[in-house]
Amino acid sequence: MQSKAGDCDSPTLKRSKIHAMLQQPDVRDKVLESLASLHIPSHTPCLKLEIAENQGKRFSMEQSDVTNVFEEFGEIQSLRVFDNIALVLYKDIVSAYFAQKVLDGRQLPGFNVVLQVSWYHNQDEASRIPLQDLSLNTPEIQQPVKYTCRFDIQIENDKEFQVARRLIGPRGSNMKKIVERCCKGAQGQAHDIIKLRLRGRGSGFKEGPDKEESDETLHMCISSKFEEKYEIAVNEVEKLINQVYAEYKDYCLEKGRPDPQLKAKKIENISGRTVSFPVEKIKEIEELDSSEIDIAELIDIRNEARRQCNFQEADRIREILRKKGVILTDEKGARGRGNEVTSWKHKKN
Repeated sequence: MQSKAGDCDSPTLKRSKIHAMLQQPDVRDKVLESLASLHIPSHTPCLKLEIAENQGKRFSMEQSDVTNVFEEFGEIQSLRVFDNIALVLYKDIVSAYFAQKVLDGRQLPGFNVVLQVSWYHNQDEASRIPLQDLSLNTPEIQQPVKYTCRFDIQIENDKEFQVARRLIGPRGSNMKKIVERCCKGAQGQAHDIIKLRLRGRGSGFKEGPDKEESDETLHMCISSKFEEKYEIAVNEVEKLINQVYAEYKDYCLEKGRPDPQLKAKKIENISGRTVSFPVEKIKEIEELDSSEIDIAELIDIRNEARRQCNFQEADRIREILRKKGVILTDEKGARGRGNEVTSWKHKKN
């Protein structure tokens, strides 16, 4: 049984009050003074979140849940999640300071456990944390590791600026260059080494039985089983996105609009349990009547596959349900658990 970090209530302090407090002129000086007295470096505001196990229950975390809780205290520069451990890198040290103070020791209602929020000690390396560091407390995971990263593109695609085309490049040239660099010196097919996917509104990618674009915000997904190749892809995609953001800044200024001040934001995940149905499980489901299928469970599994950028598996589950007369509808722009973001209905005969 797995319980989610999102079951924890949001911080009692409302975001507006927190932001107002952070803007007080003397707050930063007091925070820096406090950190110095504790010998905590202030140049890289990175926190480590852990949720302890209790009575055999494992408390794993959803990326969206961690984001919702921690962004109450300020802008998150990057987030890495692995099972019951997360590393949160803030843009500002003051945000990290108050997040640690408020959230550390917060009880998880109904489960008799508390959140453990501490400063990540490898401060100098926090912006490039080796992903294997996240698995030190989970030696039982022996299955093949999969690294995934999602960059949400903070620009709506339109006919004039065409952010999707700028990201992909003429005839996909930008994506091809990144893949070629990742695959240099490697043996095997490119799609087995690294996968880059632009998805969401404006991506041009059609999915589902109706062959429509997803209603999610435009985003770039990266996935690989090879850490070195994954790191290359993440670095290259981050540079590409920031380059497009710089072009968008110039575009806005030319149009008399304010500087949007955009910077690439990423959410990374390392998983030893890639979502994938074995053949025998698929056959078992196909033999069941639609009334015997746990539709909610399949929706959860499908959405977890999407979160891991495993779109092939997500589409396969959707197709299984379609053949059983079940039509799925994803809420526009929503992210979260299956029953919160995806509704379903039986197809009319």
